[in-house]
Amino acid sequence: MKKYDLISTLANEAGTTQAQARVIIDGLVDTILDTLKTERRFAISGLGVFHLVKRSKRIGRNPQNGEKLTIKAHNAIKFKPARSAKNELA
Repeated sequence: MKKYDLISTLANEAGTTQAQARVIIDGLVDTILDTLKTERRFAISGLGVFHLVKRSKRIGRNPQNGEKLTIKAHNAIKFKPARSAKNELA
């Protein structure tokens, strides 16, 4: 599902316009990212937990020519689904 499809589905389910649904989705994404920056964790009950993890600097390879390169240390977002979400899909 793409963002446009999510907006259309949410608008139909909530009985709102697509413009209102877009504001809600954009607000949710912004809230998740802002919370991850400050608290490093964002949980949605019944869905799962997003959390920020630190990736160390490492040596990688350019797949086109095999040349070694240094990949800088950075933060990455991980997601752990809730048990109820896993059971729903099993």
